[in-house]
Amino acid sequence: MMKYIQYIVVSLVLFTSCNYLDVEPVGKVIPDEISEFRALLTTAYGTYPQYKRLLTVRSDEVFPDAYGLSYEDHIDLATWNDENPDPITPTYPWTDAYKTIFYANSVIEGVMDAKEDVKTDTREQLLAEAYCLRAYVHFDLLNLYAKWYTPETATSDRGIPLYLTIDIGQEFVPSSVENVYKQIVSDIEEAGKYMQVEEQPAATRYRFSKKSLKAFEARVRLYRGEWELAQKAAEDILPQCPLEDIVTGTVKPWTSESKEAILSMEQVSSTVIREDMYVLDNVLSKYNMDKEGEVYKDARIGLYLRPGYAAAYAGKGGTQGEKVSFRSSEIYLIAAEAAARQDGKLSIAKSYLLTLLKNRLQNSYYNEKATEIEAMNQQQLIDEIMNERARELIFEGHRWFDLRRTTRPEIVKVYFDANFDMHTATLQQDDPKYIIPYPEEAIQNNPNLGGR
Repeated sequence: MMKYIQYIVVSLVLFTSCNYLDVEPVGKVIPDEISEFRALLTTAYGTYPQYKRLLTVRSDEVFPDAYGLSYEDHIDLATWNDENPDPITPTYPWTDAYKTIFYANSVIEGVMDAKEDVKTDTREQLLAEAYCLRAYVHFDLLNLYAKWYTPETATSDRGIPLYLTIDIGQEFVPSSVENVYKQIVSDIEEAGKYMQVEEQPAATRYRFSKKSLKAFEARVRLYRGEWELAQKAAEDILPQCPLEDIVTGTVKPWTSESKEAILSMEQVSSTVIREDMYVLDNVLSKYNMDKEGEVYKDARIGLYLRPGYAAAYAGKGGTQGEKVSFRSSEIYLIAAEAAARQDGKLSIAKSYLLTLLKNRLQNSYYNEKATEIEAMNQQQLIDEIMNERARELIFEGHRWFDLRRTTRPEIVKVYFDANFDMHTATLQQDDPKYIIPYPEEAIQNNPNLGGR
């Protein structure tokens, strides 16, 4: 019988003032069999912070209703009050993110010496998944707490601390944005050497596979502005990326049971988003809200969005099956954007975009939209693709990152509190708040994070 294995972490306070990383596994049983390393990696997947809903509030997608139960909890997130938020405000991830990396590092450092006690897993597959997970967490942290990738300054722009080995005595000093990205790409390449599972079945789709690794690579290349490499990575898996036809079908494309699902690790939306927040006009206005008879021209209205009397609300979130990290629609949009940003590839970009829209728009509206898209020049097409990302990937954690990595526009939110007093919150063009500050607790515990 496989012995029970779990790391009992009594204290995991990252970047403490003494050793910077205080990890003291008390009563720890060192894993030495494949099944035990799988249990450890499962713990890593389960520890990954489910935080993307906070970015939905921070972006220009939703705003907390003044009469909702979550108004006080989320108003500081919605208005970019990072300096002195109410103590009840949810916090962006830090400790749990690095804790996930800790587990991944444990697998990376020991799994190739594991005894073979099962035939359903291999050392190589576990190693590949651990590299993927470590890279994925570093990627998220970098895009939360560091400047967007700018080739001219990436070697000097301050990033986040890299955590690559289990060494309690190491100091955790932020690496440059360029160095963090180099490590992410290196981990992706290492994962590619060992990955064996082509595509995970529905029951284990929270785990990485060859398909989700390639999707991850495509996203990383896109964020770095490596358009040709992003297009190639996306195209490598597009033949295995079916789309749900929501014009005639009923399956929600963002759910784990959808045929679009590639990696279903993150609960990106929530009941709070769905019930207590209204959709802001900045994103709502990007949709065609008109009907043809009894149906909406854009089939996403009523599915992605729930139109109400005075406002629209999120249609995503609130059930266990609504987990999405990568899905087919994003891959089509990556391929379209990457092609559009290269000279001479407009027709390719338009083809990818229209393939997606064919499964989203009523036929007559699709024909109208196709004519419009075919006439677009390069900048018009790029703008349209970014608008389509806002429409298709709404409430899935992409919008804030898309705003950051592209134009960082001014955002103005006008809102009323419970006393009917009107307020305005403004994020300026290229505002420093497009970079979220390191959490205060992390700064207090690690002097290397101060002085920003």
